[in-house]
Amino acid sequence: MQISYNNKNQFMKTMKNRVLFLMAALVMAGCGKSSYKKSPGGMPYQVISGKDTQSIREGDFVKVHFTQKIKDSVYFTTEGSLPIYLPVGGNGAPVQPYDISEIWTKLKVGDSVITTQMMDTFIKRSPDRIPPQFKKGDRIMTYVRILAAFKNDSLARIDDEKSKKDWALTEIKIIEKYLADKKITATKTPSGAYVEMVKPGTGDLVDTGKYVTVNYTGTSWSGKKVDSNTDTSFHHVEPYSFTAGVGKMIKGFDEAMMLMNKGAKVKVYIPSLLAYGANPGSPNLKPYENLIFDIELLNIQDKEPAQPTMPPPPPPSNPGGQ
Repeated sequence: MQISYNNKNQFMKTMKNRVLFLMAALVMAGCGKSSYKKSPGGMPYQVISGKDTQSIREGDFVKVHFTQKIKDSVYFTTEGSLPIYLPVGGNGAPVQPYDISEIWTKLKVGDSVITTQMMDTFIKRSPDRIPPQFKKGDRIMTYVRILAAFKNDSLARIDDEKSKKDWALTEIKIIEKYLADKKITATKTPSGAYVEMVKPGTGDLVDTGKYVTVNYTGTSWSGKKVDSNTDTSFHHVEPYSFTAGVGKMIKGFDEAMMLMNKGAKVKVYIPSLLAYGANPGSPNLKPYENLIFDIELLNIQDKEPAQPTMPPPPPPSNPGGQ
């Protein structure tokens, strides 16, 4: 069945409903078929067996979809986006107590696993290593679907690259439909970001190696601000300067600069793989989140200005020590 998404919000809402349905289905599938067991470190887990016979072995890399709930709220999920690849022991990923790494080699491709972890146990064992989003009394439910296993990281990397190419096409289609529905005219960059010209500038376009100064505001697809150098709530209200086209910024932002000249204002629609991808590194961003950036180009210089040199320190007032 072909599903038409009016915009990214509808897409994500649909995927969230699918995640909740999937988790409920996993729980129901396990009822009466497999009781909870405990890992060596005391973590309760339940396995819903698949039909595949390929066992997971130490040294493998597993491809999984992964969902985590804190209490009754979905905290993190890869469902509806790209799966993740995890090493199984012996690959710089030692077995951790009270963790799914304890049971990988008991599982097969096609299996699903439900684990339960209590934050109080983590606090008792490592009180100084608890992320701030977790609190005493929290119960963490993790749902894992094992999609494939690879004998080494090279094979896993090949599969990951193919998955990313397929996902990039999906993201571009989502953005193109959004722009068409909103009747927005935008120019596609070489890698697949879309640049809407809000206000034309003057003079030459930015070229690779030019030193540019910008104001910007980044928002999620739902309209939530995720970063800005013009909004005081982000605590860095000053023009931002960088060398364009050399990887100093996320790729979608960098490519958009090449379509701007001094004074131009644009709105850039950036697929997640040209933004922060799987590891945004910010609590304001979700993995694989498409972004929109409003950018104003304030100035262009041929190169970064030389930094002022500090004068040498004065000699000691009494060099002889007398």
